[in-house]
Amino acid sequence: MSTHIRRAVAALLTGLFTAVASVGCAAADSSSPDSPLVAVYRGEAACDGCPETIAHRLRASLADAEVVFIGHGERLPLRADSLADVDLYVQPGGGDDIDAAAEALPPRFVGGLEQYVAGGGRYLGLCMGAYLAGPVAFGLLERNLDGEVGRPEFPVTDSRETVVDVAWDGHHRQTFFQDGAVLPPPDDRADVFARYGNGDIAAARYAHGDGVAGLVGPHPEADQTWLDKAGIADPDGDDWNYAVPFVAALLD
Repeated sequence: MSTHIRRAVAALLTGLFTAVASVGCAAADSSSPDSPLVAVYRGEAACDGCPETIAHRLRASLADAEVVFIGHGERLPLRADSLADVDLYVQPGGGDDIDAAAEALPPRFVGGLEQYVAGGGRYLGLCMGAYLAGPVAFGLLERNLDGEVGRPEFPVTDSRETVVDVAWDGHHRQTFFQDGAVLPPPDDRADVFARYGNGDIAAARYAHGDGVAGLVGPHPEADQTWLDKAGIADPDGDDWNYAVPFVAALLD
């Protein structure tokens, strides 16, 4: 075989290999354009480790979703126009100061988030994220939320980290809790997904314009590192799988 023929065959094989590899990559990524985009806030309004924990949980349980962070210096900048292609926005837990958390959010982004949900977007608020859904920040609810601590027949009377009885779609679990909110009744009782042991609402969906806000008072996303840091035990183990149907339904 002549040198010219060898070179031609080599070039042809190289081209075929490249084409096959490209097709293979395209097939592997074929779901990407249709994959739900989930944006998890990371910044001053969130507590240390809270964004990372919920992002890890979402990546593990929503296999077809792309989960990214939104915030200053993140994949998505903290601007209203960053929400244009977002299917679910997640506001994770924060500290103990609701007003300070609200003030840490840029006003233009706050207004843009409300418009995003009203226009059909979806919001998931965990603990502080539930509080921030009120008029104090995003205005997805008509009134601000009260804390569950001190409510009738609720066993916790202070802001310590602990576990409390929460019925997730009827499944009673000891769930991580720190100063979480009591949620108001939604327009449709079927939108209530979880209740504290005293019957107060712990997780529910709320319509806002054409969109929906899913709010959660306790921390079903808390993992063993949270328990170890707080020096407490969860007698019935990890609770995240019991909350997954509620979260997944926000993307339906």
